[in-house]
Amino acid sequence: MKIVLFLIIALFSYQSYSQKNIEFYLKDQTQIKIKAINNFEKLEISNSKNDKTQIINNLEESLTEKETNFIIEDYNFDGFKDFAIYRLDDGMGVYSIYQIFIYNQKNQAFAKLKIPSNCDPKCDEFCDVQINKKQKTFESSCRGGAQWHTNVWKFDKNNNLLLLNK
Repeated sequence: MKIVLFLIIALFSYQSYSQKNIEFYLKDQTQIKIKAINNFEKLEISNSKNDKTQIINNLEESLTEKETNFIIEDYNFDGFKDFAIYRLDDGMGVYSIYQIFIYNQKNQAFAKLKIPSNCDPKCDEFCDVQINKKQKTFESSCRGGAQWHTNVWKFDKNNNLLLLNK
């Protein structure tokens, strides 16, 4: 019975969305609506605070038409919700590839999180992302050949992304 209860709670607490439109509220009660256009070819993001629509183009698409999903998290631990879109890799489908978008409170828009050029992570994309709220980090795990690799990422006080393990 405990296992069933745990699975029900986990199912409802995990914020993953397979639909093509999502909406959520930021901590300042700003409503964000995101619409995926042409099967995630681009995103239209409306913001109730500034009544502007942000367009995000050039999303990395699946070559094998794997389904793309949304997930809402606070990846940089600033108290504002961010979001990611993710899909299975086009190879054997053993891990999920994430494109993470961080909310910038100053310009009230989302920006795609990029791996900094001054580091050499074992994974060249964000994959199978797991958040550690206690440590304020997130992990990215990928497979290279017969080995699994994990990168641990953290944001500094200036909101710059840092690789903690090499």
